[in-house]
Amino acid sequence: MNKRKCRDVNLKELRKKILNQIGFYTGLVALSLVRALGAHIFIVPNGFAPGGISGLASILYNAVLPYNPQLANTWLNAGITVFFMNIPLLIWAYFKLNKSFVFNTALCVASYAGFMWLLSDIGFPVFLATDMESSFMLVASLIGGVLIGFSMGIMLILNMSMGGTDIIGKIIYQKNPVINVQWIIFLVDIVVVLSSGILGFILPPAGTHSLFVRVMSPIFYSFISLFVTSKIADVIGMGAESSVVFHIVTDKYNEIADSIVRDLHRGATILRGEGVYTHNEREILICVVRRKQIITLKKMIKEIDPKAFLYITNAREVNGFGFKAF
Repeated sequence: MNKRKCRDVNLKELRKKILNQIGFYTGLVALSLVRALGAHIFIVPNGFAPGGISGLASILYNAVLPYNPQLANTWLNAGITVFFMNIPLLIWAYFKLNKSFVFNTALCVASYAGFMWLLSDIGFPVFLATDMESSFMLVASLIGGVLIGFSMGIMLILNMSMGGTDIIGKIIYQKNPVINVQWIIFLVDIVVVLSSGILGFILPPAGTHSLFVRVMSPIFYSFISLFVTSKIADVIGMGAESSVVFHIVTDKYNEIADSIVRDLHRGATILRGEGVYTHNEREILICVVRRKQIITLKKMIKEIDPKAFLYITNAREVNGFGFKAF
């Protein structure tokens, strides 16, 4: 009987593990589809290049499309180009990074490439602006950035990657954690965005647009799309409800602390310090609150101790009781 129970428990755990894995990989494929929809419908057709390898693929596709549509929609399809550009990076990552991370990233890259090719092959509709000065260009850059940023944000939560410059960043960080990898990736993205201006020289003139407008338009809209993508990814990855840290130097720290606990339902920490000028011992009250509670807490401090000294800093991420779990 005990053996049978143990076997049943093991089967349940195995079944649960398999279902979790299926759900996880289904989620990765779904996120790749969301990214592919954002790129196929809004980004690539309008000649945007919001950074990274996907941006380079968009530039290459749009540069070739007017002169050889068949080549652009087959071998130079943006998804296929992204796939082949990622192959050497994935091989490099295989020898430098966690094998599970490399496999998951390869799945995302392959899924994205496959969806991009499929959407193009079936002639899935695109949101194409016919005029560079049209408001449709702005709408395309915004919505495309939102969709791609959403998929990237979920990837951040899962500690996964869509490939490209993320792979380079992880390898550099693993070798030298002191280096600010995000700045390196940001600079690479900026170079790609600026490169999108080349399309203004390559593509045939559209109407009476000046050369300056044709060169700068893809750059401006690519910057907008890159910014939106980054902000959406940060909001999803780090949490929509950001928090702040209050540092309060006051003689009435007990009263303020009691009021914080009673009225805001937040905790606080008291640190002992010494004033550099007076050399008197002072108490520093530290409290983390939601951004929407800032005004309430400032008013509370002013009412209890108008002479209190305080400064507020942003909290990048907050974990623990009263906030999100680790």
